Amino acid sequence: MLRLLWLFFLFLLCYYLVTAVSGLFKSSTHRPPPAKSPEGEVMVRDPHCGTFVPRSLALKKVIKGQTYYFCSQRCLESFDPADASDTSQG
Repeated sequence: MLRLLWLFFLFLLCYYLVTAVSGLFKSSTHRPPPAKSPEGEVMVRDPHCGTFVPRSLALKKVIKGQTYYFCSQRCLESFDPADASDTSQG
């Protein structure tokens, strides 16, 4: 009976050691979520496709002093500033 209790406690000790060591490695790979302002994030409109994107995630390009925000590299590359209206600029 004592041998069985001894094996049980030894098993528990090994289990806690393994989980503690593996927890050290797992926690180092996760990043905390980015901090956001209390009022939320500013959304900007892609002038090419009209999609709204958070400004922090949008691709930005300045053309002739005007800043444009895009949802993807594809929209940025296919955008023609001559076709842009004043309401679609970010």
